[in-house]
Amino acid sequence: MKSPLACTIVANNYLAYARAFTRSFLARHPEGKVCVLIVDRPQPGHRYEDEPFAVTFADQLGIPAFPHVAFRYSIVELNTAVKPYFLLHLRRTLGCDRICYFDPDILVLDDLSELYERLGPADAVLTPHLTAPIEDRSVPSEREILLSGVYNLGFLGLAFNERTLPFLDWWSRRLYRECVSEVERGLFVDQRWMDFAPAFLPEVDILRDPGYNVAYWNLAHRTVAPRDGGWSANGVPLRFFHFSGYDFRRPELISKFQSRFTFADRPDVLPLFRLYGESIRAEGQEEVQDYPYQYGRFDNGVPVPEISRRALRQVDPEGRRWPDPFDTSGEDSFFDWLREPAGESPSAVPLPRLALLLWDHRQDLQRFFPRPWQEDRLRFAHWFAGSTGAPENVHPTFTAALLQPLRRAGERMVEDLDRKERTRSAVSALLDRGEAARLSREEAAWLTADAGHDPRRRPRVPRLALEMQRRRTDLLRSFPDPLGEDRAALALWYVTYGRREYRLPAAAVRPVLRTLPWRQRAWAILWWEKHRRRGLHPGAAEEPLAESFTLPRATGPQGVSVIGWATAPTGVGEACRGTLAALDHAGIPCALWTLDGRADGAPGAADEAVSQGLPYEPLLFHVNADMMETVQSRMPGPLVLGRHRIGYWFWELSHFPLCFAPAFECVDEVWAPTRFCQEAYQAISPVEVRWMPPCVQPTEAVPADRAALGVKPDEFLFLFCFDVLSVPERKNPFGLLAAFAQAARGGGRPLRLLLKVNHAEAQPEYVADLRRRAEGLPVTVQVGTLRREALNGLTAACDAYVSLHRSEGLGLPLIEAMYLGKPVIATGYGGVTDFLDDDTGFVVRHRLTTLEKSAGPYPAGAVWAEPDVDHAAALMRALANAPESASARIAAARQRVRELYAPEAAGERLRRELARIRRRRQDAA
Repeated sequence: MKSPLACTIVANNYLAYARAFTRSFLARHPEGKVCVLIVDRPQPGHRYEDEPFAVTFADQLGIPAFPHVAFRYSIVELNTAVKPYFLLHLRRTLGCDRICYFDPDILVLDDLSELYERLGPADAVLTPHLTAPIEDRSVPSEREILLSGVYNLGFLGLAFNERTLPFLDWWSRRLYRECVSEVERGLFVDQRWMDFAPAFLPEVDILRDPGYNVAYWNLAHRTVAPRDGGWSANGVPLRFFHFSGYDFRRPELISKFQSRFTFADRPDVLPLFRLYGESIRAEGQEEVQDYPYQYGRFDNGVPVPEISRRALRQVDPEGRRWPDPFDTSGEDSFFDWLREPAGESPSAVPLPRLALLLWDHRQDLQRFFPRPWQEDRLRFAHWFAGSTGAPENVHPTFTAALLQPLRRAGERMVEDLDRKERTRSAVSALLDRGEAARLSREEAAWLTADAGHDPRRRPRVPRLALEMQRRRTDLLRSFPDPLGEDRAALALWYVTYGRREYRLPAAAVRPVLRTLPWRQRAWAILWWEKHRRRGLHPGAAEEPLAESFTLPRATGPQGVSVIGWATAPTGVGEACRGTLAALDHAGIPCALWTLDGRADGAPGAADEAVSQGLPYEPLLFHVNADMMETVQSRMPGPLVLGRHRIGYWFWELSHFPLCFAPAFECVDEVWAPTRFCQEAYQAISPVEVRWMPPCVQPTEAVPADRAALGVKPDEFLFLFCFDVLSVPERKNPFGLLAAFAQAARGGGRPLRLLLKVNHAEAQPEYVADLRRRAEGLPVTVQVGTLRREALNGLTAACDAYVSLHRSEGLGLPLIEAMYLGKPVIATGYGGVTDFLDDDTGFVVRHRLTTLEKSAGPYPAGAVWAEPDVDHAAALMRALANAPESASARIAAARQRVRELYAPEAAGERLRRELARIRRRRQDAA
């Protein structure tokens, strides 16, 4: 065996531990060598060349984007994340064939030659935490050992060979993103990953000898005793002891990580701990313990808050926006991002983003301050301003901006009675003398708050309206129960006649107007505009609110963060993939917060291992309205607050249900994929709705084998694809069967219809009924999920695509058929009207009908189309008999969909819209 090589990893403040370990190792193996990786920057004035070991610094290992890695991990996480990189580095530079890693808080007490000899036949040597059960309830328990990992990675023996080198590469890639101490996610730094080693490597030696890696976790199964000038454990030589969790400043504790034993319980180990304490003192621990951790500070000297490391992993895990988060220079530093106010609206007490990150991480703060961005803001701000001491130790740099606003807030609290009196005076001026009021934001908020005990009731009846009703006998007679049966009538009077009579400013009306049912809201707005144009209301009261503070808006680098199901086999997933393709084609930087791959199906809680974070300020939600609240509630709130949020929503009816109205509170604007959707959203939207045709990538496909599909050579093949989960009543395959039956009996060329049904297992009765209706007809019903290439192959193999839908939000299969040069016969209703007309396809006539009962998410009373079956049958028969008549329409259709949906067109639209949003944010800043 060559001279034994050992290694360990420390920060500067643990150098004495590395010295103690090195001297104990070399005392047993004077021919050996110890290499130490220092996960820190060089300490000024320290002479590393005088150390008894060879020194390497972590930034010399060639780890990609190392400043970002060093920031996003805590000191413990970083010291463990670099381990495989260090082992590979030693293999490259020293040419060794085997090595043993030891934690620095280990003391070697006997010869380790046997350990190195095991690495001849073995790929790796591991020591398990436990070799026997634990029957008590002390810490650590068996369950806690399971959560942290079966094997203790304070020791690892490794042979370098054709099996272990790929294993080290795999391990390093996992630790690059997922070396975190998050037991609730099944992760515990580097250690939990090593549970795979016995499965991944064919020759792993599980070392159960009681003399190796003795520590607090296995003391229940070990007895230590002096032996012939050395030590023994359970009667065999004690090779090395692991003093994990030992603090030389608290020598009365065996370990801060356990509660099972005290030295009174285990006097056998006390001499060993005294020896170790003397050893690290002799090596200068009292001197080096105060060395600052260089990766624990920004380059301006401000300590890095631990919660900010987690935030960086979430918002910019790949370093796209902040490649060096320690850097505080420049206009868009991570340091400034933590300090900037985060919130939805201007406030006199701006909370820095760091405060809300801390709140989002701690359940105790969430209990004490349930809504820190609203009514609990002042109390939470007071708490955060006082968190500069233990245990939070937030640096004053992050709280300084709060001090003056809090002093002003305190002065306002002292003057509360005077302010209330001024508010009363303003109300009197408004109600008694008809004087147009200039209300401050605080006064407007107080006067427009709901007067009842339940602020969630709709519509809102504000305090001001109730004061009007109390003062006037006519209103008392007209609205005797203002918070009950007369609530809606009083609210409507307030935003119309009340607004005109009292010359109310818009700020006193908007909060009530937004809570009215959409029809009443529309009527009230039209009523007001009509009377305003007639000159019955002077414009003086329309002055903007007096604002005491304006939030700066960070713009960050150009780009967009996309949130969505990017791999889902659904229309929403397809739209998300289209946007990503358009962004890539246009060269627009983007990051994907993926909602895919969750075992529990939980939307919003992105998998940090694959998420690219939210580094770009605009947030584009490829999430439909019904899921917006759920997704946003499961995303880290501080990462969303203050961003420009875009909802890219698809919907299939002209009526957008009021039950989806809360989704508008989750966005700053909505992108509608079709004019049809745009009109539906605008009816109830309080935010801007913009027409934004999606990207549909040109379809390329090898036609499927028609014979394998059961299609005869002379048959004209119609294709229709639908998903049972997309409400089959809307897709209307029964109507299509009725039309096809007529066409098939009409004479001329033989016809065949292929019905491709996805997710048939979701409604087996419906699919069985579909098969029964198709009996006796030249109809093939194909079920099951196909890969995208196979599905495109069906479209390429057909002679025409037909859809007798009752409504469509977009009509993706029709667009794909047009790309492939297939004639399209479809109902002329819904989102398809953006690209389908008599120039580009064969439009089936329809009449509008009302839903008598709800169908999926579509409520009773809504409207959709009922296609004309006879007309559809006639179109199908005419096209089959004279397919050449469609050539002009096919060419026009292909040109139309390319102009609307091709990546080039969609990418240019995205560029324009994102530039508009960026200009708006820059102007606001």
